[in-house]
Amino acid sequence: MTEPLPSFVRNLGETLDEMLEVSGVFRQDIESLMAAYRHDWSSQPLRRMFVRAYWSMIEGEVYCTKQFVLRACELGDKSLSAEEHVFLSESRVIVDEKGAASLKHEHIDALSNLKQTLKIAASKFDLDWAPNFSTQGWEMVALSLELRHRITHPKAAAELVVSESELDIHKDAFAWFLETFNEFQASLLRKCDESSR
Repeated sequence: MTEPLPSFVRNLGETLDEMLEVSGVFRQDIESLMAAYRHDWSSQPLRRMFVRAYWSMIEGEVYCTKQFVLRACELGDKSLSAEEHVFLSESRVIVDEKGAASLKHEHIDALSNLKQTLKIAASKFDLDWAPNFSTQGWEMVALSLELRHRITHPKAAAELVVSESELDIHKDAFAWFLETFNEFQASLLRKCDESSR
């Protein structure tokens, strides 16, 4: 007869399962887009969908990673500073003049969110890996984000056009993110394997 898992292990496992499931869905979205248009990227709607899907993937991956780190620290022996907790939970407790407490959502810009999440995760899990933000790939991520903002909040029809060079920048940014996030996940899995021995 097997003993039931302690609730904290089950909760952390559920958070990890959700993270991996979200990641898988986003990757399938991107793979489907790339497969459908593999030989012809001339379609402007495709280009815009690709940029938007990529940024949805980044934001989803980052959010799930933050939740995983937060749960792991809450359930493990790693402490979080107050600011790290606010950052990971994306909320802050505010107490008004009457003493009533409420949660306030903390907005973090996408680049800072990605960068800080990877740094905190690498630190809290004592990984043998650290993100590299001094590469041309990271610069492409910043340019890709500007493109995403432009096509998501256009001020004129011309702003909806994604040029060939912008598409190339975006593809380079996407490659940097995938490589970086795959390295992070591989390092995390190595750490988990080491810990289970």
